[in-house]
Amino acid sequence: MRIQITTQNMSLTNALRELVHTRLRHALGRFAHRIQDAAVSFEDVNGPRGGRDMQCRIKLLLRPRGEVNVSAVAVFPGAALSEAAQRACRCVRSRTRRRWMLRRRTRD
Repeated sequence: MRIQITTQNMSLTNALRELVHTRLRHALGRFAHRIQDAAVSFEDVNGPRGGRDMQCRIKLLLRPRGEVNVSAVAVFPGAALSEAAQRACRCVRSRTRRRWMLRRRTRD
């Protein structure tokens, strides 16, 4: 799984980069063989105004085909990343379960 990280209106630190790799490996590790690419983007939506303004978007390209897009907003980038990674895990799990059930029905 290749991971690409981009930011808008904020700087990308090494700590945030390591956090992205760690959280995605933890949340999506069991589906790594099904994920071709992962694009993670962070954006400071409100700028200096404050509030719930860190948005994390995760886009996954699945094998053999398919795409999962999730996003989350939180005060801190790490919190937004954690929420988005959990959502991505649920989406990938339901996609793979659905494909498995369809293959199982065609065999019977």
